[in-house]
Amino acid sequence: MRCDFKVSARAGCVAPDFTPTFEVDKKYSEARQYVGMVQASMSTHPGWEGRGQPLHRESSEAEARKNRDVVCDSTFKAHASTPAPAQCDEWPFAKSKESGRQFGVKSGVDCQQYYVTSSTINGKVYLSLGWPGSNQGKMPPATAKCARASMPKAQNEGVGGDLGRFTTEQRLLEKDPYWVNAGQPLP
Repeated sequence: MRCDFKVSARAGCVAPDFTPTFEVDKKYSEARQYVGMVQASMSTHPGWEGRGQPLHRESSEAEARKNRDVVCDSTFKAHASTPAPAQCDEWPFAKSKESGRQFGVKSGVDCQQYYVTSSTINGKVYLSLGWPGSNQGKMPPATAKCARASMPKAQNEGVGGDLGRFTTEQRLLEKDPYWVNAGQPLP
């Protein structure tokens, strides 16, 4: 057991040999689909239990900002069909040791690229996930070390807020591992 006051004002304990799982909430369906698609399509399957390695917490806000600034650099442009306001959503999370910057990526152009599109059919709005070449049956490059998406702000910030609460609830300290479940089955 590890007990501390480091994560919140209240003391708490965890079993450090247990790796918890962060579940991307179904109410953030496009973000969930994006994370699942990236985990499945990247050859390293980051954060996908049974296929890849867990992510590890990056507790430094300065490092997380640097991670985000590289993946979501000035080359990012929101997709015209992504519902506004759109944001750059990076994977693996900026607050993980597996962020593209920490693996040598210098610009988000080197990441897999995704976008959420909005279509209205018979008065109902539908959102869907796409990527360059998806209409031709092409997959994003499996060797990419990161991904970024043009994501509706509510989806991006909703998942980010949930991740922050998960970090506190699970008492994740610097470099602590965690899995990410985006709805894909375990192997």
